[in-house]
Amino acid sequence: MRFPFIAFLSVLSSLLVLCLFSQAMAQKILPTDPKVDVSSPLKAVSVELFVDIDGQKAHARLKHKVKNSSSSPQELDFMMPLPLEGAVTDLILVANGQEMVGNIYSKEEAFGIYQEIVQRRRDPALLEYAGRGLYRARVFPVPAGETITLELSMDYLLPKESGKVTFHYPLSNPLTKGHTLDSQEVLVNLKGESIGGIYSPTEDAVIAANSGGATVSLKKSQSAAISDFKLYFQQDAGPLGGLILSHKPSDEDGFFLFLAEPNAQQKTKIIPKTVIFILDCSGSMAGVKFEQAQGALRFVLERLNQEDNFNLVTFESTVDTFKPENFPMNPENRNQALDYIDNLRPGGATNIEGALKWAFKLVNSGQPTYVIFLTDGEATEGETGEMALYKIFESLNTDKDAKFFSFGVGYDVNSRLLERLSSQAHGFCTFIGEQENLEEKVSLFFSKMSTPVLTSPELTISTKTNRLIPAKLPDIFMGGQTLVVGRYPKGGEVTFKLSGKDAEDDVVFSYPAQLTSQPNDGGEFVAQLWAQRRIGELIEQIDLGGQNSELAEELLNLSKRYGIMTPYTSFLALENQSLTDVELQQNKTRQNLGALSEVTGSWANEQRSEKEAYKSSAMAAPAPAADAIQSDLHRFGGEESDYAIENINPPVNLAGRAFFNKQGQWLEGSLTEESIKNATVVEKFSEDYFKLAGRLNSSQMVWLTQSEPIIFNFEGVDYLVQNPKDS
Repeated sequence: MRFPFIAFLSVLSSLLVLCLFSQAMAQKILPTDPKVDVSSPLKAVSVELFVDIDGQKAHARLKHKVKNSSSSPQELDFMMPLPLEGAVTDLILVANGQEMVGNIYSKEEAFGIYQEIVQRRRDPALLEYAGRGLYRARVFPVPAGETITLELSMDYLLPKESGKVTFHYPLSNPLTKGHTLDSQEVLVNLKGESIGGIYSPTEDAVIAANSGGATVSLKKSQSAAISDFKLYFQQDAGPLGGLILSHKPSDEDGFFLFLAEPNAQQKTKIIPKTVIFILDCSGSMAGVKFEQAQGALRFVLERLNQEDNFNLVTFESTVDTFKPENFPMNPENRNQALDYIDNLRPGGATNIEGALKWAFKLVNSGQPTYVIFLTDGEATEGETGEMALYKIFESLNTDKDAKFFSFGVGYDVNSRLLERLSSQAHGFCTFIGEQENLEEKVSLFFSKMSTPVLTSPELTISTKTNRLIPAKLPDIFMGGQTLVVGRYPKGGEVTFKLSGKDAEDDVVFSYPAQLTSQPNDGGEFVAQLWAQRRIGELIEQIDLGGQNSELAEELLNLSKRYGIMTPYTSFLALENQSLTDVELQQNKTRQNLGALSEVTGSWANEQRSEKEAYKSSAMAAPAPAADAIQSDLHRFGGEESDYAIENINPPVNLAGRAFFNKQGQWLEGSLTEESIKNATVVEKFSEDYFKLAGRLNSSQMVWLTQSEPIIFNFEGVDYLVQNPKDS
């Protein structure tokens, strides 16, 4: 799956390196000839960042191991941008155990330094770090062929608003960018028992609560440099911590993210629940699949709380239950159920209708009930029609509100039917490939929903909002997070209220916040995450409701604007695909969406698995690789030359906007033919170029650092930034 990442320490890691081919420490003149090769022989081979955060105070320690791959000593001009907000104190740089003396420059002074170096070198890379203060030090010598260790430590006061603390840390820099690092590690220790609502949009970040607070960690080996590390958390959180993030483009509705997370440090009363497991015992399940299914059942039984109730429905041509009524999870009943599972044997046809009817006879509307349905095939006994089975299911669950989670094993299941059932009952569907481990998937799912702390939750907001996803919230479980994204027309003070039922009473939690009224530098990921989830929602509506030209058009526009390639819009990544031929794009999109008519087979499962991933994503996924897009394109046929991987340019997301490379030029995805034709030309390194840089925020500065021409819209004007004519 392609899923499947400000201002903080804007800092520490931005080791911008300008390496001089000098062997004398006194020689400090930067090359001025644009044709001179100024590529650096100094490269980072590993990066480590360790941060302790207590309240708003952060102590950070950054370590780079830097290797000089040349045959002569080198001088390192070490430049580190400072945070956009807050105050940095006690900044110390140590090179191979020796403390270095450096200078700190204000934001205005730093911009002048960046501009001067960019003009000299005719290299705009440094502008990516403009708009910030600067720490600068010289390191000499870096011996030929050797590796030195740079250690930077600093104390920093983190910004806080409405109880929300923000930690942003850029890790990509000229020492690392474009190179594969041997290792990268980030470890953030959050101290305090009242911390909650912890969220990181950085890919692969792992959040774990502990007795003293929480840790957020990230480890990678032999990988490209991490671009940014971002972290948000709520101080003084109650039993159910809440976090609100927002981003407001200047010309449209804003985007918000609301996250609710049970506080692991506070004791929470356990809500009794009922779990009903429906197991397919037909003949096609025989072998490893059935053995893994039995293992998954054992896992569930062994982790039920003693306050819980349980039952097991098995089906083939006929239907059976472990007991005629749900039973409490005491040791005696647990052991009997384990023996029953061990003695199950597969055989017969697939009677889905009978299994659903039996299971919902057991559902008690007075207690939270979770139905787990596992099958590997289509219905072959009783009612077999997809819509007829859905109507039966809908009538069974109308007054009971049981949550339904389905697991489709292999490629013979009717994937759309399972999606219909799970969607109607506010659960989700998981598809398990022929070579995947069924027991592992079910066990992982149940470990996340074993202890509910708030059932039937509802979210109300004291200002106008729209396009909330999901529209109906799932139950909230200990150790999990519930995430809602949406849009708002006007910023300002707002209160989010989350209501529901705990173990004893109806409860309400309030979260005051400030929705931003202007563009939020570095917060563009909130818009990307909303777009990703909205795309999943659109695909589901088309899948379950049939083709709709308006939904297909919205899907196309979101894919173009945010660079989120789907199997139905991957053609946009072809170099020869025009971004302005809207009619052709809409026709292709609608044609490709016809693939959703497939309900069995690997492609049917893959489409619905990807859609589920979009719908439930907790962070904006990186752009897919060219070979992944090529795989999608091949599914729809066409000329082989059109699908050659060298003709595929995956879009990139720059400051929250998608850019497509078309014949050597980067084009913003939402541009029209007229805007491209009439764009205002700005030559790199000209006076207008630096004036434009002075108006962009730190995130948007990346638009000016591309080596190829780029066209984008800023404050209502379309700009074409290109290399000087004399270069």
